[in-house]
Amino acid sequence: MKGEKVWRIKQGNPALQLIFQHELNISPVLARLLVNRGIYTVDDARLFLGADPGLMYDPFLMADMDKAVARISSALTAGERILVYGDYDADGTTGTALLVKVLRRLGGLVGYYVPNRIEEGYGLHLEVIKNAWAEGYKLLVTVDCGISAAREVAAAADLGGPDIVITDHHEPPEVIPPALAVVNPKRIGCPYPFKELAGVGVALKLAQALLAKAGTGNGEWCDYLDLACLGTIADIVPLQGENRILVKQGLPRLADTLNPGLQALMLAAGVHRERLGTREVAFALSPRLNAAGRVGDASMAVEMLLCDDPATAAELAGQLNRGNQERQKIESVVLAGALGMLDADPKIKEDRVIVLASRGWHPGVIGIVASRLVERYYRPVLMIALDGEEGPGKGSGRSIPGFHLYEALSFCRDSLQEFGGHDQAAGFSVSPGNIEELRRDINDYAIRHVSEDIYTPGLELDGTISLGDVSQRLVEELEMMSPFGHCNPGPLLACREARLLSCREVGKAGKHLKLLVKDNDAVLDGIAFNMASSAGALEAAAAVDVAFIPSLNQWNGRVSVQLEVRDIKPALPRRGQEIGPVMGMDTVNAMESLDNLGQAAFLPEYITRCLCTHQNPEYILGLPGSAVESIIISSEYNPGVKTELCHRFRDWRNVPHRPATLMSLAREPGRALVLVNAPCRTVELAHFLAQGGVTADFFHPGLSREARVALTGRFAAGEFSVLVSTPGMLNAYAWPETERIVFYDLPYAREELLVTGKGDGDSLYLLYSDIMLEEGKELLRACFPGREELGDTYKYLRRECTGGYIDPEKAAVFMREQGLARADGKTVAIALAIFSELGIINHVLDQGAYKINFLPVKKKKDLKDSSIYSLGQKTGEKVLGWWAELSDWR
Repeated sequence: MKGEKVWRIKQGNPALQLIFQHELNISPVLARLLVNRGIYTVDDARLFLGADPGLMYDPFLMADMDKAVARISSALTAGERILVYGDYDADGTTGTALLVKVLRRLGGLVGYYVPNRIEEGYGLHLEVIKNAWAEGYKLLVTVDCGISAAREVAAAADLGGPDIVITDHHEPPEVIPPALAVVNPKRIGCPYPFKELAGVGVALKLAQALLAKAGTGNGEWCDYLDLACLGTIADIVPLQGENRILVKQGLPRLADTLNPGLQALMLAAGVHRERLGTREVAFALSPRLNAAGRVGDASMAVEMLLCDDPATAAELAGQLNRGNQERQKIESVVLAGALGMLDADPKIKEDRVIVLASRGWHPGVIGIVASRLVERYYRPVLMIALDGEEGPGKGSGRSIPGFHLYEALSFCRDSLQEFGGHDQAAGFSVSPGNIEELRRDINDYAIRHVSEDIYTPGLELDGTISLGDVSQRLVEELEMMSPFGHCNPGPLLACREARLLSCREVGKAGKHLKLLVKDNDAVLDGIAFNMASSAGALEAAAAVDVAFIPSLNQWNGRVSVQLEVRDIKPALPRRGQEIGPVMGMDTVNAMESLDNLGQAAFLPEYITRCLCTHQNPEYILGLPGSAVESIIISSEYNPGVKTELCHRFRDWRNVPHRPATLMSLAREPGRALVLVNAPCRTVELAHFLAQGGVTADFFHPGLSREARVALTGRFAAGEFSVLVSTPGMLNAYAWPETERIVFYDLPYAREELLVTGKGDGDSLYLLYSDIMLEEGKELLRACFPGREELGDTYKYLRRECTGGYIDPEKAAVFMREQGLARADGKTVAIALAIFSELGIINHVLDQGAYKINFLPVKKKKDLKDSSIYSLGQKTGEKVLGWWAELSDWR
């Protein structure tokens, strides 16, 4: 059995976290969570937090989507009968209902078919294809199945029909079915960027493409987000990328659905719409849909989801509810039998993969029981339900992180008749005589190919924190990471060496613990489910380490912070450092280099150089005086730099997937320069490329002179292949020729295109997006405020500065409310510097606030008398003129 959990604190990257904090205006905790979830750029972080449905990828990027749409559209136009053939699980039934609804909306003559799990089993069956053809169906479209049906599809072709379009998301086998179209993002060579869609997600992409082809409007597909959300959560796919968008946008639509079947399902499951989340979908709605396929007829679930009559929908939901209750009873019997087998033969529990088989088991519940055994023994588990003496056994497997079940079954293919699935779940069939061979082969695979470390259960912690920092504001901010689920777990934090003030048993049979935990001056309640057996050891401990998810507890109209405890143990002595390594490149060097630049680390280099012409750049930018020289030097041009612009380039502006395109360019042979605006962007993108296996490093004015010289030498010597730099730095140093120069960000000045390298049309790439133009214009307005904004700000200061002091953050909020969307403390500092230069105020920064003295004004001041204002307006006009010219380069 699994023992005490090992705590593993996830790797962090302080430099990236600092960038996220500044650019996204978020807390250090949320910044670390983003990095821990595999997000390495500010752009990706914005996409993750926003989950904008408008950012879904073009469905026609998926291989064969054009063929699928053409054939289905032809069938719709010709009035041909179409059969939607779906899988019997919740993913398949929601996907089937979704596609049927869309095809009927487009006027199609549509039927559907879902195989019986017990009598027919998984997959596309030839007998059904024959019957469909005989009944007059000219086209068959699969949902969540078919990728392994090469034999059946070939046989259908021999029959003369029907035509077959496959939509699936399971791992493709070596031989792809010879269907008219095979739509699966996991196909080898498929350019679709996101590979982890559920079956219902692939069906939704087909629906998007069909609706776009029909010209019904850009947002019509959103009408089906309720079904897509339910099926995506049910199939336990990673809640990242497009899956996150489908679930985050789909949950509110599911809560307010107009679908009578979904309404009835929620009512039967006792789910309140206002409390609907991923947990309620996963543990209340999904099991009832799955129960139809496990112990009954899955077509009942599809019928309910398609039903327009509330009374009929309620009757069907009631049947699903009773089916789920029956499933639970059967599951308990099978689980008891499996545990009895393990008790009778304890050696099986010592195997790296547990393989169990019995003739008395119901094949519809063995997957769930396998999951229960995985939770108990922390081993991959294969459960096999045998039927008769000679018939093949139907198997279902569940796995643990780090053990790819589909690859393991591929290793054992000689022992199996059929198999398919994912890394964490799979189905298969095996002859009774091959079960021992399967047990031997899959354990051999585990020994050869899988590290023994993965069999130690652990808690993956996002970081350590003081309880004093766990506030209602933090919990509400962390909610931006929701919805939580597979690959996006809830934020799991740890407090070290806390005091346990009280610990008492609560709940039925006293299985749970109610805790009161103190850390320094902070005291918080905690609830620890199923941990009552630990009470004695905890009460005897002088201090405890607590792993928890912070949450809000609402009771009698009061809201308080509580700890949802996931593990608690007597405190381990500190060893002077946090558990876990630091991820990525030279993090210390990255942090120091950004610290050297203050606020200038987050500004486009060109704007920083302009602001540095002011006599007090350190006042406006927080820029250390020693760094000013570096900024100025970087604007000088060495003799080797070209003096004429090259208008020949590869125009890759506005490509749909800039990060993936950059990664592809970076992986090509030879050296590459990637140019970005701001110093922080060099650190961010170098790390992103390094995570993708590219040897990359960053170069910006915050690096010491010694570090710059060393870096140029290493790049020339070929120690790394990609240098990410600000343009001005390249102008100050001699560089070797490179095969590719990539402008990943919008150039702020024509001089920035005068860089070293071949500079011909084959080596120069423009890879920025037009969105950056609008963002750049907002930044120019924030750095160089105009006459109207300055006038409003001066009136605000006169009105609000009653005690002689003004809070710069409040002033920045006011400026944002007046239309300066990017205004911040720097904008306030620039405005005050202009007012001081005009002689209408004196001001000084005093402990984070500005002390302002308003001077008598004898005559109206002209803003043009301020050199700071005049420089800003000229700079803004110059940049905008350059961008207009650049936009004409097509």
